[in-house]
Formats: sequence, structure tokens, C-alpha cells
Amino acid sequence: MNINMTVRCDECSNHTNCRCGMSNRDHQPLKFTCRNCGSTIGITFDVQGADSLDTVALAAMLSSKNKRKPPKLNQGVRHRVTGATEVEGESPFKPGIDFVDLHLDFPVVFGEYEMGNTPYMQASMRSGAERAAFHRDRLGLVNAQYKKYPQVIKLIGMYNSGFHGPFAVLARKSFKVEVRSKRLEDINAALYTVVSHYVLPFTLPDTSQGASRKFTHTVLDLLQSKREATGAFLQKLYDTEYLVGLQRDCLKIYKPIFHAEMPLRPALFLDLDPSYVEGQVPMRVSTNDFEEYKEVYKDMAEIYSRQLVLVAGINNLIKRGDHDAFASGVWVTAKGKDQAPDGLEDYADVALGNKPRFLDDPWFTLDPVAQDNKLRNGIAHAKIDYNEVTQKITYYPKLEGMQRASKEEIFLLDYMRRMLALFREVHRLHHLIKCLNYAILLEPGASLIKKPPGV
Repeated sequence: MNINMTVRCDECSNHTNCRCGMSNRDHQPLKFTCRNCGSTIGITFDVQGADSLDTVALAAMLSSKNKRKPPKLNQGVRHRVTGATEVEGESPFKPGIDFVDLHLDFPVVFGEYEMGNTPYMQASMRSGAERAAFHRDRLGLVNAQYKKYPQVIKLIGMYNSGFHGPFAVLARKSFKVEVRSKRLEDINAALYTVVSHYVLPFTLPDTSQGASRKFTHTVLDLLQSKREATGAFLQKLYDTEYLVGLQRDCLKIYKPIFHAEMPLRPALFLDLDPSYVEGQVPMRVSTNDFEEYKEVYKDMAEIYSRQLVLVAGINNLIKRGDHDAFASGVWVTAKGKDQAPDGLEDYADVALGNKPRFLDDPWFTLDPVAQDNKLRNGIAHAKIDYNEVTQKITYYPKLEGMQRASKEEIFLLDYMRRMLALFREVHRLHHLIKCLNYAILLEPGASLIKKPPGV
């Protein structure tokens, strides 16, 4: 179902024709930028019975006596406009007036108005009707869950703060998940039962499950085949509290992902769009909030960099029987100096862009889309520009003194896609953190750890 309207910008009086595609979400805040002056204009829809809106609209059209003049199809839909005033416009839209297509769930391509060529129809033609229907079903799960996101965030906060009693109460009352005992392994089990359920639509479930099985098998195999060396690795993680701090920071990433639910919706569709090539088509996101999400990428990249320390430690155990033993000759300078880290402590300080170099024939395959150190550097050093009208992001990844010569350009939707890919990789490696935590808490690994008396 689509609702057409014309709005006049409050700042410059420029007119824009808007075609607003309805999602199945009951609250739909859409945004775009006036092409004439750059002011933000919002159109917010509140929809009753959002999941049956298309069915109701189709029934109204079929039952209409006057087929030339279809009935109004906005029953149960209320909307309000901010930053502009709704005015009477021509129907159908005429050329010569700015036009914007808006839809929470699908990418929108810049261009002229074409009757019937809605974002949903464009997406269906690119992906096929079956995949578009799958996208709709996946977002149906988001629609059913998003009002519970604040409770999930609250549960994570209680866990990270050590409030295990209130945590157990909230888990039982809000999520019907029982904490079996006060032991940390049972509290962890309850936490990840909730988190895994609510993060499911944003992940690739088969990939996550496959990674979890691989981590478990690898760690158990090391505990049997290289018991003492693996025990030393676990002892290092325990003594430095590296795993505890990393788990706490990993859990913090779910809050910004939940908050980014709306601009991530069209990025999720790109999983299903075989024609998508980054940067070639300036596809639009109907929630224009890059500034709110740019720090999220940088923070996740920092966590990812620390997660690679765990991957490297296990890689060294598998290849050389010592978590601190990196392969020599992997990266040698022109003067013949071997840059191999002296151990995990040294490797932890290696820049993210260089870390994968020292994972020789790694046991775990990293996602290359998630490894974008150029974008991370551009954000970290505030060398990034955003054009709100075109949704183009320009970033400068190199250290060039006062100049800004070497630039990269992507669109907002491309950025959300990269953010989603990085999140999935951090979430996937979070399973490794869980696995190593259980190795420290449970046998056969627990007896290898020397703990202070009373712990």
C-alpha cells in the first residue's frame, strides 16, 4: 500500500511529491532532505493493523463501485508532517517537481516518478517475488520484537553490572527464561538465550550456528590434543581478565544495533539482491541519520580488533603449540626485519589493518567485507563528510597532513550494509568468547585454571 502526498518545505517553500510505501510496522518515521535547501522533512505514520494493511486496501479496491476513482486507501493510517506543510498536489504526479520515494523496508533509487514502479516493485524485480516475501517475513519478526528491545538492553545492563538477582527476575518476567542457578554458566545461558532470539533477524543464522559448532569442536580438540598449552592460553585470558572485558564490550554493541533497526531494514534486503554492487547505484535510505550511527562502526571495529587476538591465540596453538608463537617471515621489511609479534600482548597492539597478516593459513575464515580499515580510519580521525541531500559519504583514509587528496565515496545504504557485515562478524566471534568462557568455567578446561582461594 502506498500513500501519495505533496509537501511544501517550511524553510524555502520548495514543493516535493512523496510516494510513501507502507511497512508492516505500526510506527513509521520517514525522513528525507529538501533538495533545494537541505532541510530535513519528516513524515511519520501511525498504522493500525499494519500487518493486514495491504489486504484491507485490496479489498477496498475490489469492492469499489467506481473503478475509475478508487476509494481512499488510508483507513487506519494517521500521519503528521514536520519541517514542511502538506499541500494539495496533482494526481498522478507530474514531472518538473522534486519527487521522493520513501519506504522503511526497501532501498529507494533516485529518479523521476513512475506510476506503479514503487520501491517494493523495484525490489521484487531485482530479487524475485519469493525473496522479497522472505524479506517481508524477516522484518515481520523485527516488527514483533522491536518494542521489547529496551528490555533486552536493560537485561544486558544488569548482567554487565553484576546485578544477577534482578537479572534473573527480569529474565523470568519479561522473557519467560528461567535462570537455573546462581552459577555464572547458568546466568550466561539465560542471557544468550534472550540475546540470540532478539538478534536473530539481523544475523545469518546458519553462519552463526556453523561458527558456534566450529568453535566448540576446535576448543575441545585442543583441550584433548594440547592440554597443557591450551591451559596456559586459558590461564592468560583468566589472569588478564581479557575475556571478561571483551565479553562486556561485545554485549554493548547490541544496543546501537537495536537502535539502528530502521536504517538497517533496507540493508537487510541487500542479502537477497543479486544485482547489488556497492557504490554503483545511489540507493536511498528513508531514515536520514548517518551522524547518529557513524561512531557505531568505529566502536565495533575496535571490538573486532580485540577479538582477533583470540583468533590468533588459537591459530598459534593449532599451528605451533604455543598461543604466543607467531609464524616468522610473514611480513618482513625491505631491510630484512621480521615484523612478527613477540606474543599475544604484542599482537594486541598491532593496528587492525595489519592484524590479519599474522594469521597464517588461519583455522577461521574472516569475512573480508567486515575488514574495512579505511572506513574505520576515516571515522576515527574525523576525516569524513556527509551530503544529506544525496546521502553520499566521502571519507579520507590516509594520513596526508593538511591535504585531503585520497578519498573514497559510498552512499548511506552502502555504509549501513558494511555496518551490518561488521556487526555479524563481531556477533559471530562473540560465540568464540562464549565458548572460551565455558572452557574456563566447565570441565575439561576448568581444572586447568589456577584461581585465587575462595573463587
